This record gives sequence, C-alpha cells and structure tokens, in this order.
Amino acid sequence: MLDKEIRILAVNPGSRYVGIAVYHGLELVDWAVRSIRDKSPKTKLDQLKSILSEITETHGVNCLAVKALHPARTSKYLKLLAAAVKDWAKESSCIVREYGIKEIETSLMPSGRLNKSRLMGEVAAAHPFLYPELDGERKNRNPYLVRMFEAVALGMRCLGEMESPKGRKQIGNIHEAK
Repeated sequence: MLDKEIRILAVNPGSRYVGIAVYHGLELVDWAVRSIRDKSPKTKLDQLKSILSEITETHGVNCLAVKALHPARTSKYLKLLAAAVKDWAKESSCIVREYGIKEIETSLMPSGRLNKSRLMGEVAAAHPFLYPELDGERKNRNPYLVRMFEAVALGMRCLGEMESPKGRKQIGNIHEAK
C-alpha cells in the first residue's frame, strides 16, 4: 500500500480539547490532549492547524485518522472544525481515515458491553505504559484524558485497517466508509 513506514496521526477533535496520538508503524510514540484556548472560531481553527502542522513536520505523518462525529450530538462549529481538519490533511497529502466511536469500540472489544471506561482499559492493555494515565483518569471527577485514549484507539483501528483494508473503498488517497 505505502512504500515507506506508516506514520499515523490520530485526532479526536473538540472545540476546546483535542486528543492526539502518533504512531510510527506499530509503535505509539506520542499521545496528548492539547487545549485550544482562543475564543474566536477562526483563531481556534488556526491554532488547531498549527498544532497538527507541527506534529506532522516533527513525525513525518502520512496518514490521518479522525474520529467521526455523531451528527445529532455535534454542534455546527465542531462539524466545521472536523471538516477543516480533513481538508488540511488532504492539502498535506495525507491518507484520511474516519471512524465512528462504535466502530472503534467494536474493533477493540468485539464482545461485551461497550463503554468508554472499558475502551480506555483495552487501550492501556495494548500499551501498558499508559496505565498511570488510566489510573489518574479514573480518579478524576471530570473526564479529560478520555480524548487522548480515544485518539490512541483511533490509531490502533487505523493500523489494523492499513494491514487489512477490507470494507473500504479508495478515492484517490482519501478513504471513506462504504
């Protein structure tokens, strides 16, 4: 599929906080929650693009995995932000993959009850060095790192698909769900 190593930037977009994970091949090399503090939509978008550009340049990213937002639970502004992220990736010549949260959960947990706590546990089991963050997140009253754990899970899902791209159609370098 790709001649060089797959380098995935997984993004869980949000209007205030963005979950990010970076994979070099099968290795998770960076994970974080970045905050976008500006008030105006234009400056928030510029700040997000700046964050993504910096990560892309640092890691040589060639694939973007982005969380598909639920249409009924997403504001117009967040939809525009997510669309801008995908447009930015196209301009950067990245392969774009989009996954809904249910698709991510079922790929990591094929059986059993699906919830964010179990998802974070599965991610930490796959990457044991994330256990301290998981323990801290479970003690927090307000979820914060769940965005980062979802981004790591996005990257895991994308890696699985890049090795076995069944069920996807390709349009140029952009991949979309059937």
